[in-house]
This record gives sequence, structure tokens and C-alpha cells, in this order.
Amino acid sequence: MSALKSANKELKGMIKTVKIQDIDNLQDEMMDMMDIDNEIQESLGRSYGVPDDIDEDELLGELDALEADMGQETEG
Repeated sequence: MSALKSANKELKGMIKTVKIQDIDNLQDEMMDMMDIDNEIQESLGRSYGVPDDIDEDELLGELDALEADMGQETEG
């Protein structure tokens, strides 16, 4: 029983040192950080209208053609 009384006394002492405003401020800061994190995740996951059925070989062929055109422009 004395152990419970001692623990209760310690707990009451610890509770007196806790400031509710500090906890509220910390939670507000954490919510702000979570909002920023959500915005970042949303931005990173944004789709720019690129179709899912892109033929990579066709895309690489177009890239090669563009590189060839750029090479001709720099030579001329």
C-alpha cells in the first residue's frame, strides 16, 4: 500500500510540472508538420497526365530522333 501512495505522490508532483499550454503548442506544431508532410506527399504523387500505356521503345525512338535533330542543329 505504501508503494501505491508513493507512486501516487510522485505522479501528482509530475502532473504539477506539466503545462497544458506546452502540450497544446507541441500538438499544434506536430499537426502543422503533418500538414506540410501531406502536401509534400501529394505533390510527389501528382500525375501529369502521362498515360499508363506508353510504349517505351517508341518513346526511346522519339528521344533518339530528337537527339539526332539537336546534333544536326549544333553542327550546322
